[in-house]
Formats: sequence, structure tokens, C-alpha cells
Amino acid sequence: MDSRVGKFFMSRSRKDWVIDASLFITAIAVSCLYFILNAPQEPLHIFKIAIDDQIPRLPIFIVPYLAFLPWLWGTMGFSFLKHKSFRKLALAVIIINLVAYGFYIFLQTYIPRTPINSSDLFSNILQIVYNNDHQYNCFPSLHSGLSAMIATYFVCTKSKLAWVAIAMAALVVVSTLFTKQHFIVDAISGVTLGIVATWAIFRLGKSI
Repeated sequence: MDSRVGKFFMSRSRKDWVIDASLFITAIAVSCLYFILNAPQEPLHIFKIAIDDQIPRLPIFIVPYLAFLPWLWGTMGFSFLKHKSFRKLALAVIIINLVAYGFYIFLQTYIPRTPINSSDLFSNILQIVYNNDHQYNCFPSLHSGLSAMIATYFVCTKSKLAWVAIAMAALVVVSTLFTKQHFIVDAISGVTLGIVATWAIFRLGKSI
């Protein structure tokens, strides 16, 4: 057991451990800035198109919506421990968040919410989310962007789980619409940001 632990820590240098741990902490810290920026910044914008009104609210989709966070940080933890392109993934998290924050600061958006009249389990959970996640920081959708990032990461690393990651990402993106947390434009912009940023980091940052 001790020898396996020793081999694990010897799998990279002390310098590499410090760099990777620092990146992980930075990614977490940057992600937490979301809560500070999730507030009204005048003027407020609504990026709604006609088809958004045709999408129903389906509270059961709060399940994949909430599953996003353990999926994101579980992937980060896996990549960190396996030392599998972790730095590229961490940089992608940081860059995607910072780009989104630029929009939240200078082009703040919000999504109007209608009251939830049902009292089933999923409706109650969705109401808790509504109560704790303000209706701002919509464009681009970070749920969509970071989900697309994870899927792109698995594709770029040629993982056997790539198709599973793509399916999960699609489910999370759809969940942002059916929970009425985002509009279609928010989701599309998030997916575009996630794919482009992650692909560029893997393509241009081969030595990272």
C-alpha cells in the first residue's frame, strides 16, 4: 500500500504538484466569483427569441441540471489525480469563466421567472434552486459552456468515455432550457465558448 502511495506521489515532481494544485485552487476561486457577479447590473438585457416561449418548464430536468456540478468537479479531480491533461482542463475552466464574467459585468442579462405552482418533489427542488440562484448571469450559460468543455476534453484526450461525455453535456444543456434557467441564445453561446476555448487550448497549448 505504502509503495503504491509513494509511486503515486513520485509520478510527478514537487514543482509539478505545486503548479497543478495551484491551478486547481485558482479554478475553484475563479468559479466562486460567479456568486458575486450574480446581481443586477444596469442596464439589464433579455436575449429571448420566439421559440423560447414554446419550451415548457419541466421540473424533472433539475436532476441533470444539478448533476452538472459533481460531474464538473469530479472530472477535474480525475484529471488532477491521473495527471491527464489537467493543466489544459484547468486553464479552460479559468478562461471560460473569465470570458463569461466579462459579459456578466458589461452586458448583464436576466431571465424572467414565473411562479412554480406544483408541489411535487422536482418542483420543490427547482424552487430551492430559484431561491438560491438569482436570475442573472444568463449569457453565456456557464452550465452549457463548461459541459461542452468537459465533452471536448474527453474528445481531445481520445477517451473511450467521449460519447458518454457528449451525451451528458447535451442533457445538461437541454436542462438549462427546461428548468427555465436560460434561453436558447444563452445555451448556444455557452456551448460555442466551451468548445472553442477548450479546442484552442488543446490545439495551441501542446506543451502545457
